[in-house]
Amino acid sequence: MDIDKLFTILLSMLLLLLLSACSQDSQPTTSNQGTELESIKVDYSKLSNQFDNKLDSILKEFNLDKEILISESSQKDKEVQREDYKFTWKYNYRKLEVPLFDTNITLLSSLKDELINKLDQSFPIVRADWSQDESEQRLIIDIAFKAQSNSEEFKTHHLEFIQPEPKAKLAIVIDDWGFNRQGTEEMLSIDRPLTMAVLPFRPYSDKDARLIRESDHELILHQPLEPTNPEVDPGKGAIYSKMDSKQIKEVFEKNLDSLVEVVGANHHMGSKASADSHVMKAIIEVLKKRDLFYLDSSTSQKSVGFETAKEYGVPTTLNYLFIDNIDKKEEVKKMILRLAKIALEKKELVIIGHVRSNTALAIQELIPIIEDMGVKLVYVSDLLE
Repeated sequence: MDIDKLFTILLSMLLLLLLSACSQDSQPTTSNQGTELESIKVDYSKLSNQFDNKLDSILKEFNLDKEILISESSQKDKEVQREDYKFTWKYNYRKLEVPLFDTNITLLSSLKDELINKLDQSFPIVRADWSQDESEQRLIIDIAFKAQSNSEEFKTHHLEFIQPEPKAKLAIVIDDWGFNRQGTEEMLSIDRPLTMAVLPFRPYSDKDARLIRESDHELILHQPLEPTNPEVDPGKGAIYSKMDSKQIKEVFEKNLDSLVEVVGANHHMGSKASADSHVMKAIIEVLKKRDLFYLDSSTSQKSVGFETAKEYGVPTTLNYLFIDNIDKKEEVKKMILRLAKIALEKKELVIIGHVRSNTALAIQELIPIIEDMGVKLVYVSDLLE
């Protein structure tokens, strides 16, 4: 059984036991002289502490448990009288300053939905409020419970998460995984969000996909599509314009199934097929069914993938430029810096590189520089339309 579900069941049982205990003395109690006795005390401090421990566990999953993040915190004993009952519990307040540039923390806007959903599954009552402006992102969460049959909510936790808003967001996609190429280790060791595109059915596709997930990078399918030049082979799992819709979908589904936990797809080569609306409609229909996104790699100015995805309501975005057409570290660095400046103008940008040592070293060396510029590295999934 899922640990969170088990915790919720145990929590419900505890509340029922407390209700049962209190209901035995639900009538006002008087002495022989008719004098009313003291109120029935119901102490929820233990429940509050259980909430606190569970909350710490959840925050740890999101790398939000570090003491250094807490700028303010307090705990108070709360007490309220309701008819014959006196309820007591503990109230906790935390204000967390979430850094914009950190090894293990992404944008609040990217993690908030998953965090709120996790809390909803773990606590009886969760209230969340989200706000965002040019200077900061702010997430406020209240956790509470109801005592006995009383409709009143008793709040145990008030959390405030605050993170500065970046000047720009830049997603770097790394194509052509599946061959254990030189640069694989260096790329996986980069401790910032990257989106990795793995080719299907290559010698190291499974291993690379597993390493990517273990490194907390984003995994997508790098779908081979037919190029304009018939002499160029896009490789196993390729989709061609001559295929009918059924064939296209069968190949694409098989490729998606070959990699576990992909969140989207882009295309490999494809200067011909990506410009074919018949091909792209079939691909986008599969992505819509599976609730996955599509990144148009823009290998051709005639590509219709982006527009087709928007037409079908599939989350999508476009590659702006490839960063390593010249496989030299200094040239790649120049290109990334140039594109980081463009990102500052456009506020959001997606760029693509490849599994190469020079590309990995260039990205690694530029991280402190582009972060000083106010540019935040993010996943492609953070920039979808």
